[in-house]
Amino acid sequence: MLATSALQRLASDLAASLESMRLHAGEFGKPDLVEKPAKEAEQLFQGYTKGKPRKEDAYAAALAFARGQPLDAWQRDLVASAVAEPIREQSGALALASTRFPALLKTYEDEAVRGELWRLTWHGLLYSYFNFNIEAGKDTATLEGWKALGSFLERTWPAMDRQAGQDLVPDWMKVLRQEADILKAEPAEKYSRAYLRGDTEPTDRLGADLGIPPSSWFWHALVREAVRCAAREDDAEFRRLIPQLITLIQTKPGFRDEAVEIILNRYHDCKGAPPDEQLRNFICQPAVWKNPKLKTAGIATAWNRVPDPVWQMVLGWVNEGNLKDFFDILAARNNADEGRLAFWSKYLKQISWTRLVFGADTMALKRTNSGVRELIAREEGAYAQLTSKPEVDAFMMQLGSYVIIEFSKKPNACYVYEADQLPFEPYSLKYEGGTTDLGVGFRDGCALRIVHRAGWAVEAEKDLRRLGIQPDLAGTRREPPTDTAATISTGRTDERPKTVTSGPDMAELNSLISRFGGAYIDDKRSTLWGRLWVEDPRQHEQLAAELKALGFRWADRRQAWYFPGN
Repeated sequence: MLATSALQRLASDLAASLESMRLHAGEFGKPDLVEKPAKEAEQLFQGYTKGKPRKEDAYAAALAFARGQPLDAWQRDLVASAVAEPIREQSGALALASTRFPALLKTYEDEAVRGELWRLTWHGLLYSYFNFNIEAGKDTATLEGWKALGSFLERTWPAMDRQAGQDLVPDWMKVLRQEADILKAEPAEKYSRAYLRGDTEPTDRLGADLGIPPSSWFWHALVREAVRCAAREDDAEFRRLIPQLITLIQTKPGFRDEAVEIILNRYHDCKGAPPDEQLRNFICQPAVWKNPKLKTAGIATAWNRVPDPVWQMVLGWVNEGNLKDFFDILAARNNADEGRLAFWSKYLKQISWTRLVFGADTMALKRTNSGVRELIAREEGAYAQLTSKPEVDAFMMQLGSYVIIEFSKKPNACYVYEADQLPFEPYSLKYEGGTTDLGVGFRDGCALRIVHRAGWAVEAEKDLRRLGIQPDLAGTRREPPTDTAATISTGRTDERPKTVTSGPDMAELNSLISRFGGAYIDDKRSTLWGRLWVEDPRQHEQLAAELKALGFRWADRRQAWYFPGN
């Protein structure tokens, strides 16, 4: 892989260094005169033994090989370090996927058996083996070529090891002598178990001395096998290993999603496992899977990798965290908890949706208050802002078929609204916070109004029972909602029960509406609001009768007709 002149320089430099060692060795009592040239010769040798050809030359050889052109002896050595490099002119194909690749490997192997394969050529093939990015080559030919390369290295390593002898052995060969298992077909299990024991030295040494890049299949296999190994443990041991798994994933983020998927599925199978705050905070970061509440908005699509019960498990963790954060951090600033955290915690397992609404003061506090800053960061993309009351924050939560609004400061009451007739859009980015939206209930526009006077909790529990909302039963586990006609917990169109109709015949509906001047259809079923509405400013009696016959209902707050099954 080195030009003839470079080889001559190497031989000359090594000879000079060795000669210097011999000369100085004669000066008895001055070992430092021997050590210095010896170290220089060793550094020079290690540098050359890790040498690779210029990328441009290796790439040109790989391109010629992929195009079916014959290679001379020099190109055959050059191409070794580029067989796993995507070739732009061949639509990203790899030389190891070529039908000519097995014959090339046979040539190398014959030379290795005869003791004629250049060590740096073999090192180039080793580099290519670990440089392979499994995400970039999933087709059969590419995978088979890569596996053939691995088998070649495993078969020929003993011959290369013998030829190297014991003198002036490069570092990468010393590592392979200690860690030859890395050339086996499934090398990751040994190293993943060591990693879970906290012993990272073997993988650190392999990565440094073999030059394994971050995108290598090896790290993918290490992360995957470590997670799978942990998942095979019992519940207690698996949960104990989660912090180590998170650290591993953070250091090797290129293969994060597959690992997170395995961890979440396994955690869901743990019996009686409480919410894992560290796991929640890691996964819900904007740079990882984002807040699970954003899945239904099509923003956090990584959550589609896990089944709905697993997604809802983490969603429950987030909802619980929101409830506690609101009263511990936001309401506590104004001494306005009044036992509300303890009260709503009795309904925790029934909360299917939450949303935080921050006032201007809270948004400003993120610059100086770490707790507020972390809270806002966790809710990135999911929170709203309150515009008219800078010192007030709000908290939305859904219990059954009702949405409840709590405020962080007196004299604001708590309002309970029917979820399918909200007087505001539940996913707006901003709210005024008064009687135009969240506080409409002040004017008797809600199902229940709770005022936090002395003894309020007793009366509030009775009022909620009358709405069909009762405290959680001990030991119950919250299940996903089954009737999306009365819930905004997700807004997902694919969560509707199969028994719910998709709506009236739209051609028939359009024909009907066209007969009444001023009336029009407002179809929001493709949005998070998820309703089919008919607006009729003139309120035609005949249209009202026919809409009722089609199953539409009248919404007093909006003064419009809606179809309840959407």
